Amino acid sequence: MSSVRINLFLTALGLSLFGAVMVYSATVRYYGTTYLLLHSVHIVVGLLAFLAASRVRYTAWRRLAPILYAAAAVTLVLVLIPGIGTEVHGSRRWLDLGFVGLQPSEIAKLAAVLVLSAALSRKRFLHGDTGLLAVLGPLAAIGLLFGLVVVEPDFGTSVVLLAGVAGTLWASELRTRGLVLAVGWALVALAAVMLAEPYRRERFFTFLDPWAVPEGAGYQTVQSMIAIRSGGLFGTGPGSGDLGASVPEVGTDMIFALVGQELGLPGMLAVIGAFCFLALLGFRISLSAPSVLGRCLAAGITTMFTAQAVFNIGAAMGSLPLAGMTLPFVSNGGSSIAISFAAIGILYRISEDSEKASGARTGSPRREPRGEQQNRRPEGRPTDLDRRRRYRRTRNPRAVRGG
Repeated sequence: MSSVRINLFLTALGLSLFGAVMVYSATVRYYGTTYLLLHSVHIVVGLLAFLAASRVRYTAWRRLAPILYAAAAVTLVLVLIPGIGTEVHGSRRWLDLGFVGLQPSEIAKLAAVLVLSAALSRKRFLHGDTGLLAVLGPLAAIGLLFGLVVVEPDFGTSVVLLAGVAGTLWASELRTRGLVLAVGWALVALAAVMLAEPYRRERFFTFLDPWAVPEGAGYQTVQSMIAIRSGGLFGTGPGSGDLGASVPEVGTDMIFALVGQELGLPGMLAVIGAFCFLALLGFRISLSAPSVLGRCLAAGITTMFTAQAVFNIGAAMGSLPLAGMTLPFVSNGGSSIAISFAAIGILYRISEDSEKASGARTGSPRREPRGEQQNRRPEGRPTDLDRRRRYRRTRNPRAVRGG
């Protein structure tokens, strides 16, 4: 499992460093090295977030999840207040803290997965009550976060939030009927949100044929497809892209178009392969987790990453509707990079604790503290755990550490 953790961290770090190069290429013409330096600072902050999260035992998130949820809810409310939240292109998504900007919806994504995972691991749920009513309260709390994100408006982040919730429920012991109902309600909520605003309806129907309105609602998609096509098979070369005046948001939402133009098919396949590898590692950690909490956390975080990458790449290629979301680790954005690295840190710690639990199950030797050696049982005398195994009784739950 140590190789899983190393590969997980190196993949995330590699994507972020690659993102620094692409952000520099997208912005150097107008801003010089400003955004390169800014993105580098974001990576450093992300690494600190990774170190902090990887040092927190994953079972401690039962206590920390409500705190993170409260922080997300409060900041999501503050961002909607005129004079406090920063409005850009008609959306209030950022809090200006002077030296740094904060995007509360990024915190909300992770908070939703943590809160629901903690609820699904409670004893009351594990002891037979596996219906949807058992987690109705946490789902309602997550619905509040979803509503606040939609009001900003930030439809893309709301989609990723629900994707993370779906992945968490999928990994739980929730009955199939409850799982189907929860997914059905989520799809209805997304459809209602999409149809409620004219620009979202227009964006969705334009996706079916963006070339019908190349100068209107389909402009961003058409320009992205043109940029990818102009790169040909092997691209025009790093730094040669001329997208600044054609593709909107090329450093954030449409950065994959720049990858296609400058690096061609090999570059696009490398990025897609990296996210596929990241998803494979995340789901492997979920399957190896020693508890319901670890399994749900890993599955929810991995699904969140996967959905965000799929929608971002699909929108740039014209295969999916525009949802206005960044490409994790690659796109410019301090809050996105910090939360993404924190999520990787949680996955890292789940993998580490899984390895420790596996060692406890296989009876691997461990160093005993002083004083306990004198209280060791005499050789040949069966322990309580041996008796349970002999008479086929339930194993001592304390033999395996975990949630």
